[in-house]
Amino acid sequence: MTPLAKHFIEQGIKLMQINEFLRSEFVRAGFAGIEMQQTPLGVRITLKTSRPGLVIGKGGKRIQEITDILQEKFDLELPQIEVEEVSNPDLNAQIMAERLAYSLDRGRHYRRAGYYILRKIMDSGARGTEIIVSGKVTSQRARTTVFRAGTMKKSGQPAQVGVDKGVAQCVQKSGTLGIIVKIMQADIRMGDTVKVNNEALAKAQAKKVAELAKSRAEKDYKITVEEGELTEVEKELFEEVEEEDISEISLEPEKEVEEKDNEKEKKEKK
Repeated sequence: MTPLAKHFIEQGIKLMQINEFLRSEFVRAGFAGIEMQQTPLGVRITLKTSRPGLVIGKGGKRIQEITDILQEKFDLELPQIEVEEVSNPDLNAQIMAERLAYSLDRGRHYRRAGYYILRKIMDSGARGTEIIVSGKVTSQRARTTVFRAGTMKKSGQPAQVGVDKGVAQCVQKSGTLGIIVKIMQADIRMGDTVKVNNEALAKAQAKKVAELAKSRAEKDYKITVEEGELTEVEKELFEEVEEEDISEISLEPEKEVEEKDNEKEKKEKK
């Protein structure tokens, strides 16, 4: 093993140990994980929690005690702890996993506790939720129980970006229970998501209707008569037709025509 690889492994192990220590210290404070960053002034640790007051303590006493312990126990150089409040704890997978573990530790039935956490997450606006409880929950044989609701992506970019995962443990007399909570956020954009811009669609429809109305108003039907000389064939046809063969065509009804003819005959007799 190269020195560089050994260094990264040691840093990963130290980060895991610090995370486990802080999780055990702030179980009831809604612990949601940490972010550790090396700075020129020391090590900056950002602690995410839903109840910052319990982490900081009265006058900052609690946070100072944790800082001293981290410096002595984990040999951190000038650790600086920053507390970040989670805006919506019900949509944070780690916080909900800790809540479920805390409920099971107090003796609540695993099905009732699982469905309670599931409903709480879905009511907060999540797209999908999956809760896995593994271990000896009701008997001497270990088994896995899964609670699901909504839509959950398992692979691809939406699963990597839009799914939050939290892991917790609950130690009971029968053994240790493992808890995994996965939450798919509602604002994640899926690959097959189609969104219609109603405002742009309404503008395009109004423009098309105006163009059709304008084209109908400007449209003018004209009858054109082409003038030209008669051909030899047409002249021969006109010469063959005699005037006697052409009768008058009346558009008036037959009764009106007969009445007019009778009036003409009476006038002639007189």
